Amino acid sequence: MQLQDNKEGWNLQAERILDEYGNALLRYAYTFLHNTSDAEEILQETLIQFLKTRPEFENSRHEKAWLFRVAGNLSRNRIQYNAIRTTDELQDDLAAAEKEDLAFVWEAVKSLPERQRSAIHLFYQEGCSTAEIAEILKEKESTVRSDLRRARLKLKKILKEDYDFEEAV
Repeated sequence: MQLQDNKEGWNLQAERILDEYGNALLRYAYTFLHNTSDAEEILQETLIQFLKTRPEFENSRHEKAWLFRVAGNLSRNRIQYNAIRTTDELQDDLAAAEKEDLAFVWEAVKSLPERQRSAIHLFYQEGCSTAEIAEILKEKESTVRSDLRRARLKLKKILKEDYDFEEAV
């Protein structure tokens, strides 16, 4: 019975805090995040922290300071999280754009003879050394270097003719 009363007491306190400080905490979080949805989540997380830690306050000033400190810290954490998420999304977008931009090069690679195509793929796409490629293809390293050279010359010719591409390959 006493546990139930305690729970109800904390829920009533959380409700009181929401009534008393909710709008101010929401506005405070919004000043950090400039996003209503994120600010609302910070308000909820602040209340959750209150319910989890069940802090004892000396007075209402101390209570208010604690709530704003928690909301500020959570907001700063959210800013860092959003920055990381945005960076990851940007890198994914750039990687996809880079792949799209180079799609015509890989189309040209497909037209090469199989041995040259394999050497180019292993060297540029997989980052293998000429020694590693020789081992994979069961060829001499000098043969792999010749295949790479011939493939680059063919690619240069194909790209210049088909795509008017004149940069060094």
